[in-house]
Amino acid sequence: MGFDLLVIDSQNDFCSKDGTLYVPNAEHDCQRIADFILHNLDKIDAIHMTLDTHPFFHIAHPIFWKDKNNAEPPVYTQITYEDFKNGIYTPVDKNLYQRVESYLLNLESRGRYTLTIWPPHCLFATPGACINEDIRAAAHTWEKEVPGRSINFVVKAANPLTEHYSAIQAEVPDPADPTTKTNFTLIEKLKHKHIAVVGEALSHCVSNTIRDLCIYIPPEQITLVTDCTSNVAGFEYIGKEFLETYTARGMNTIVSTDPVQ
Repeated sequence: MGFDLLVIDSQNDFCSKDGTLYVPNAEHDCQRIADFILHNLDKIDAIHMTLDTHPFFHIAHPIFWKDKNNAEPPVYTQITYEDFKNGIYTPVDKNLYQRVESYLLNLESRGRYTLTIWPPHCLFATPGACINEDIRAAAHTWEKEVPGRSINFVVKAANPLTEHYSAIQAEVPDPADPTTKTNFTLIEKLKHKHIAVVGEALSHCVSNTIRDLCIYIPPEQITLVTDCTSNVAGFEYIGKEFLETYTARGMNTIVSTDPVQ
């Protein structure tokens, strides 16, 4: 049985110990992903790779904010609407005050995450934004197997005013920016396929992508390769809760040496 492979954000800033937002064990995930591709060259019908790609000035980076002493918040700070309302953290650009207020209210009403300040990562045109080398080499081997076929790269998270964990849509879509809205192009490519999902991080971009896909695609069509994904440190509980919820709904799980069912 053929399947599509969805590789989520397997980029150097997440997957290298030198990366700015290293996910523990991600380098081992990457080696297993590469092996998984090479062992399934004749079964993978398409490879879709998502790319987290940010500007430096971004709502989830320290440079965007200041505290009451005009200092940037430390990385991994969580900023709530109450923090903003009470002036504990405010945007450095006063012109964005109303936009940020609306964003935080919308984000909290969705109930998935509190705004987290991350180390600047996967910045445009930096080495950290590049795909892990083992995965890149394996995917190029897959391309060579059938002349003319190509990896489908899906760029996300370029908008500086919204987080964009899911490959399907931003946490709070920007009405003026189509790239933050539902990615029906990707959904249509995947809709009638069995999909194997790998990449980083289970607690954030992987889980959110699958959650959003399952609005349009039955969970039974999705197989998560569990030894090819890891959690952001400190957020393991999110990955655990996601696995429990979506396996109960019918999502399949395998390890990378198993056949895709």
